[in-house]
Amino acid sequence: MNRRSSRRDNKILLDTSFLLPILGFETSQRIMKVYRKIVGYELFYSDLSILEALWKALKVVKGTDEEISRIKGGITAIEKTLKYVNINGDAVANAVKMYKLGHKDMIDNILYSISYMRNLKFLTVDGDLVRFLEKHNLPRNIIITPEELE
Repeated sequence: MNRRSSRRDNKILLDTSFLLPILGFETSQRIMKVYRKIVGYELFYSDLSILEALWKALKVVKGTDEEISRIKGGITAIEKTLKYVNINGDAVANAVKMYKLGHKDMIDNILYSISYMRNLKFLTVDGDLVRFLEKHNLPRNIIITPEELE
């Protein structure tokens, strides 16, 4: 079966790392190569990823008008080109269970749980999350890494 023919496999929630380049910040080649592969996929983002990306950006920006304008333009581009997915109670409940099992990154827990509850794939480079899911026999099949994209 072609990966893109499946309802879930065509819809991808992007982890924060994949929003950083849109906001004008350099990331790894592993992440940058994904942009050639995701044409034709239905892409989603969460406000949590924007918040996390801003936390990361604030570590390197000086706050110049040019930097702020670039970030603002990136946010606009995300809003216009990606689909928004909100957080729901089921995703939060699942994320809390993951936290109690030992995965302390609540943003990743919620993003993963949103993907799970909304029938989306979750594109991430987070090996710790993958290992955690495998260790606790949680669904790994919703995770997709850059190398797994067709």
